[in-house]
Amino acid sequence: MSERSDEKELEIDGIPKIVEDLDLNFDYGINMNKSIPVIDILYSVNGGKSKTDNIVVAPRIGLLINKKVRDILDSLNINNIEYYSTRLINKSNDEIDEDYKIANIIGQIECVDKKNSELEFYADGEIEFIDKLVLNLEKDKHYGHIFRLSEFLPLIVISNSLKTKIEEEKITGFKIYAPKDFCL
Repeated sequence: MSERSDEKELEIDGIPKIVEDLDLNFDYGINMNKSIPVIDILYSVNGGKSKTDNIVVAPRIGLLINKKVRDILDSLNINNIEYYSTRLINKSNDEIDEDYKIANIIGQIECVDKKNSELEFYADGEIEFIDKLVLNLEKDKHYGHIFRLSEFLPLIVISNSLKTKIEEEKITGFKIYAPKDFCL
């Protein structure tokens, strides 16, 4: 999940019109299999907030990442991500930034250890709250560097290799948790 780690980080609310019109959702972990025009994302900077390498955006937008993050993903040969062009438009001065792309993470893996996790569920069986998360990943199986948690699609799971690269390159805008430390 995208989560700011500092109040001074830019957060963009609202769903762009084209996302609404085309009924797009980049949070499902599935291939969109369609050509999508450039997505204009309007924002304003209040209170000295700054852009980060990953900007926290409204649900349905997926991740909004700059070239620095994409270069890290490319360096690990990660191929389960679709990128969609955006134009970030500052409503205050009409400045346009085309460095960011929406990253649609492809792939869902069911791996929540429901017996050892502490979860609260909606009536339909979907996870509502997570007090403690335990993942059940087989040691001999390769899951790739990044995927969505099928039981709770807003959560993105990354490999230790990707986590290390993000930390080494001092990538901003991500808040990374060990599963046992995550709660919602």
